[in-house]
Amino acid sequence: MSNDKNSLLFQMNNVSIAYNTKRGALKAVQNASFSINERESAALIGESGCGKTTLATSIVDALPNAAAITSGEMLYKAADGKTVDLLKLSRGQMRRLLWDDISMVFQASQSSFNPVCKIRTQFVDTVRAHRKGVSNKQIDEMSRALLETVHLDAEKVLDSFPHEISGGMKQRTLIALSLLLDPRLVILDEPTTALDILTQEKILKLLRQLKDDKGFSLLFITHDLSIVSELADKVITMYAGIIVESAPVKEFFSNPKHPYSSGLIHAIPRLTDTDDELFSIPGNPPDLITLRKGCPFAPRCSRCVPQCHEELPPFEQVRADHYCACWNPVSEGVHHG
Repeated sequence: MSNDKNSLLFQMNNVSIAYNTKRGALKAVQNASFSINERESAALIGESGCGKTTLATSIVDALPNAAAITSGEMLYKAADGKTVDLLKLSRGQMRRLLWDDISMVFQASQSSFNPVCKIRTQFVDTVRAHRKGVSNKQIDEMSRALLETVHLDAEKVLDSFPHEISGGMKQRTLIALSLLLDPRLVILDEPTTALDILTQEKILKLLRQLKDDKGFSLLFITHDLSIVSELADKVITMYAGIIVESAPVKEFFSNPKHPYSSGLIHAIPRLTDTDDELFSIPGNPPDLITLRKGCPFAPRCSRCVPQCHEELPPFEQVRADHYCACWNPVSEGVHHG
């Protein structure tokens, strides 16, 4: 694989996803566009319910039955150098691509394993579903090597049922499982949720090391900006189903352009703060079924101008590798919305 971080691996263009509900179509994702380069780590951030998980699961064809992709394309550069649109692949073609090329670790690690099967069986089944002619001995060797890479006692874990290992061990086992077939893009949904601080730190360190050693690209969903600063090269901000900003990580923290990004950064508690009152973004996210015209963030935004209530701003380049959708972006040095 090329070491060039500027070589495009995945590009989403104008993807919209809607859920069919009793009240009508819920527009979970609207015209989302972003890209991930080879060996790059991208963080997808935003409040709960903004569409992050819907967006990520759509890449691996794992949306619930009530959801449908209504427009757009997802371009992926396969190992042979050819670019394919994931949305045009048949179920069979997509199944071949998953795990081998793209793998995802879902949020609820506790329920990701089959509770009545030993973990060894789940490693074997994963390989068997995608690779023909691999012996049990080879699968065992591959599984052991990966479990040791994630600092687990391979023998103990492989012979355990899921309920017999801790949450942190489960999470590391899932990461090992997601890397079993050497994918080029790994998607993680809230990789450190429900883990204590020390275990979180271990998982983050581990992910950084694995990404460097194995050279895969990473897309991870989080609401924790401290994880973003440790693990991401690029930050993609979502609000109410819309991608409102995409920026290199250093620039995201030092010079956010969208008032929502700026508000999220400003809301991080700091140990040096003498002010007792924590900052939070006022108001609530909009109803995604009865969306009003204009920018969805306008009712909560202190930088709102009349145009914000009338027209959705385009997602445009503001600097090198920095894109934003805002009629009145934050000036340099201003750090709250």
